[in-house]
Amino acid sequence: MKVHASAVIILIGFIGNHAASAQRNPAKDPAAASIALMKPSVVQIKFKSDSAKPEHQQGIAGTGIVVSDEGYVLTAAHVVTGTEAGLRVEGATKVEFFVGISIDTTSGPGADSRTSFAYIPCTIKDTDPVHDIAILQLAQNPFAEAFRQGIKIGDKEPKVMLSVAKMDQSVPTEGQTILVSGYPLSIPTLVTQKRMIASEPVTAALTQRLHAPAGSLTPEIEDSILLDAVVSSGISGGPVYLSGEHSVLGICEAYEPSPIFTSQRPQSVVPGAGQNIGLADVIPINYAIALLEKNKIETKLP
Repeated sequence: MKVHASAVIILIGFIGNHAASAQRNPAKDPAAASIALMKPSVVQIKFKSDSAKPEHQQGIAGTGIVVSDEGYVLTAAHVVTGTEAGLRVEGATKVEFFVGISIDTTSGPGADSRTSFAYIPCTIKDTDPVHDIAILQLAQNPFAEAFRQGIKIGDKEPKVMLSVAKMDQSVPTEGQTILVSGYPLSIPTLVTQKRMIASEPVTAALTQRLHAPAGSLTPEIEDSILLDAVVSSGISGGPVYLSGEHSVLGICEAYEPSPIFTSQRPQSVVPGAGQNIGLADVIPINYAIALLEKNKIETKLP
């Protein structure tokens, strides 16, 4: 018995040391490795408007995913259409969107302690409102040399941190641990949450949208998957991916709506979701791939 007890103590000590080693060395943590690989393909989406209210003149609309080296970004449709509708309700007559590309300002004299953004104007290329997906087209291709040469901090050309996301049409299963990343903050810091898939795909339902004509029913997001997470509205449109991998499996839709477009969001198929019940949506990436193919935009698949 003493021998067995000693063996158990040694095993527990080994597990504890291994976990501590992973914490000290992020390279051994599969989540840390996945985030590092995904980060260059994640962008912030910002709005500007001519609203008379200062709080509605500019802000964060959500997050996007770079899906083409020709300057296309995927996001949740409500990030742009819902934000614009909400701003117009507030009196704005002009609404513009910008995509924030991450640049490295951490090297060289006078460098910042973190990354920064270079913003590029964008327009909506196409949407799939049933699945809440939008393609944004950037006014300037961030992969072009001209864009890189046009960015300067002092006399220094910072490194553009940019890549095209790889997409995987595999559907995450109930109970799987996933990562969701985005830029919900005014500072250029990527935020990642590690959560669990909470359901099988949810069947679509006809719902009455707020402020829509009586009897006007609209299909909810089809085949969305529930995520066990309270997700900031600024992460809506961000990538959902597995820990240990870096292929996008879905697009995150936060149930907690931004105050800008609260009145424009549809009623959820899940009762009480608008009150932030601790669940978010994952839109399977296959619908986004179909929209990209419809627009003849080449993507990276496994």
